[in-house]
Amino acid sequence: MSAPVSRQKKRAWEAKFERLTTAAEKAADDVLVGIHEAREDGLSQADIAYMVGGISPSGIKPKAAKGEKIAMERKRA
Repeated sequence: MSAPVSRQKKRAWEAKFERLTTAAEKAADDVLVGIHEAREDGLSQADIAYMVGGISPSGIKPKAAKGEKIAMERKRA
């Protein structure tokens, strides 16, 4: 069994994971905004689904709508 970890080390790791999860959430939002922008630029749902990967073409429209909302919120801020 490993030795107990100090509170300082635990706090440092907690802060690191908080930064990492915040960055991951922002990256996910950035993908949604990118999907919205690609639709606005005329790319098809199939094209975007292929480029992003892991998304069916039918899932692009709702993701683009979420991306539009995020982009509008960012412009207000």
